[in-house]
Amino acid sequence: MTRPVDDLDRAIIRYLQQDGRMASAEIARRLNVAERTVRARIDRLIADDVIQLVARIQPATVGYGVTADVFLEVESGRIQEVATIIAARPEVGYVGLTTGDRDISIQIHAPSVEALYEIVTDDLGRIPGVVRTKTFIIPKIIKTHFDFLESGAEELLARTQNGT
Repeated sequence: MTRPVDDLDRAIIRYLQQDGRMASAEIARRLNVAERTVRARIDRLIADDVIQLVARIQPATVGYGVTADVFLEVESGRIQEVATIIAARPEVGYVGLTTGDRDISIQIHAPSVEALYEIVTDDLGRIPGVVRTKTFIIPKIIKTHFDFLESGAEELLARTQNGT
C-alpha cells in the first residue's frame, strides 16, 4: 500500500535532487534523523514509484543539440497505437496524449535541424494514422519537470539547517 509523501520524504527528495549521489548518512545528518530512517524512506519512495534514481543526460553534451516539441494529429482510434510506436524511438524523450486540436505531444532530441526535419517528415509523418504534425524548435529550456517538488520540504530543510 502506498503511503502519502510527507515533509520528511520531501526533504529527502530535495537533497537527492541537488545531488543524486548524496549518501543516506549525509542526508540523515542534515535532517537530524537516523540514517536507517533515510534509507527506509528512499527504498519506499522508489518502491512506490514516487522517485527514480537515474543518471540524467544533457542531450546537447552527447551530440543532440536540437530539441523540439512536436504535436501530432492522429486518425481517430489510432492514438494509442501511434503513441506506442513513437515512444519506442530513442530520440523521443517524452510522449503525452493531449486534448484539443492535437492528439499527441512529444519532445525530440536531434543532432541537427536537418536530422529533426528527417525524423518529423520521413519517420513520424509516415506512421500509419498520423494526419499532421506541428513542430516547434526549443532554443532554450528554462526548467524541466525533474525539478518539481510540492511544498513542505523547504520549511523542514530550513528548520534542520538552522538547528531548530
